[in-house]
Amino acid sequence: MSDVWRPRIAVFQCQYSLYSMADRQWMSEELPSHYKLVQVPCSGRISPLFVLNAIQGGVDGVLICGCVPEKCHFKAGNLGARRQLEAFRSFLAYLGVEKERVRFAWIDATERERIRRELTDLEETLHSLGQARQLVTRVTLHV
Repeated sequence: MSDVWRPRIAVFQCQYSLYSMADRQWMSEELPSHYKLVQVPCSGRISPLFVLNAIQGGVDGVLICGCVPEKCHFKAGNLGARRQLEAFRSFLAYLGVEKERVRFAWIDATERERIRRELTDLEETLHSLGQARQLVTRVTLHV
């Protein structure tokens, strides 16, 4: 058994952002076990709460993949997602989560194996940052 730490990564992927059959097959059948894939109809449907839940659940990083802006199946869903999630990264920084732990990638249909490169790059960044500290949120009601 290896003692090498593998960062846990949540991947939120627009179902239309990967057209290459090889990329689709890799994501559905060969994705390493330290990655968790969540496919959505559009990156615009990814709520920041999904990202927060993933971080609270113990992932070390999050990759959000969407179509390139001019090829979004839902017109501008990916642009809205990018704006919303960029603002949300500032909130995460306020909570003590490094901004580098959350990435957004626009992937064109012609960019074969780009998803693998994005995940490898994120994994390298996470290795330099180390394990994410556990995010604990408590709500106390004073009546």
